[in-house]
Amino acid sequence: MKASLWASREFELNSRPDNRTIKRWIETGKIQGRIIDERAYVFSTEKFGVNHLVSAHVHKLIKELR
Repeated sequence: MKASLWASREFELNSRPDNRTIKRWIETGKIQGRIIDERAYVFSTEKFGVNHLVSAHVHKLIKELR
């Protein structure tokens, strides 16, 4: 998902990071996503403040329960 939409979902209005910050987080591995043509995209399963490995396991368990 677009970085701006992810930030809108994960942060309060006046505390949202800008796209440059999100891009840096992706590049440094703090959050999971991709940089495509200089644009930042964050995996929709990514939750800010939750380790991406924990988030991935929870997502997998939820899928298995369906």
